[in-house]
Amino acid sequence: MNDRSLGSVILILGVIGVMVYVYWFLAPATVDNPFFYVPTIGVRWALALPVLIGVVALFAVAIWIGWTMVITPAPIPKRERETDGKNEKS
Repeated sequence: MNDRSLGSVILILGVIGVMVYVYWFLAPATVDNPFFYVPTIGVRWALALPVLIGVVALFAVAIWIGWTMVITPAPIPKRERETDGKNEKS
């Protein structure tokens, strides 16, 4: 896997991660669905909003790394010396 492919995977997974986490964060909390249920709504915002910002920031770093890997051109390989690293004079 080359750098651009890996960068694309990181970028796509970062975007999907942000969308899933924000959806989970904003999903309606009901008693029927224990995965989303938080009993104290006031405390939920006081604790969960900084966590949301931190998680989105981590995903943003992953997205930035992926984007950088995608747009950075591959390095140009150096030519190997034919003389095995020695300067020969004739």
